[in-house]
Amino acid sequence: MKSVKKLWESYQRKESFPISDREPSRTFVEDSNKNLTVYERIGKRLDNIDRPVSRDEFDDYADREPCPLDISPLEWWCQDAQKKHWPRLSLMAIDILSIPAMSAEPERIFSSARRTVSWERAQLAPETIEKVECLKSWKRSSILET
Repeated sequence: MKSVKKLWESYQRKESFPISDREPSRTFVEDSNKNLTVYERIGKRLDNIDRPVSRDEFDDYADREPCPLDISPLEWWCQDAQKKHWPRLSLMAIDILSIPAMSAEPERIFSSARRTVSWERAQLAPETIEKVECLKSWKRSSILET
């Protein structure tokens, strides 16, 4: 749970996230509100407030009761209702759930790392190993050739 919370904190700090496709345009909202009474407009605004602005999205989601899903979790998080209610949390969930479960290329790269990290090189920093494996992969796929 600590690692998820730490990941959430990085998403929480993101200032720019695509909201434009999540909220209806102002002109559409204004046009649909023209025929409403003052009380109906206030009621409509109150309907859109599910969570206090000060409440954390992650805590709000984590405190809810689990609900059964008839669709995949990725499809659920891609729905407009979830994107509107938890804008940043939905981005995090979509990013995580979009990672393929298994892929041949990452497996191959991971397996080749055992030749890079021999007993003599066991103290290499993880960042160094990552860079070496990345360069080896690029070399094999001819990305580095100009």
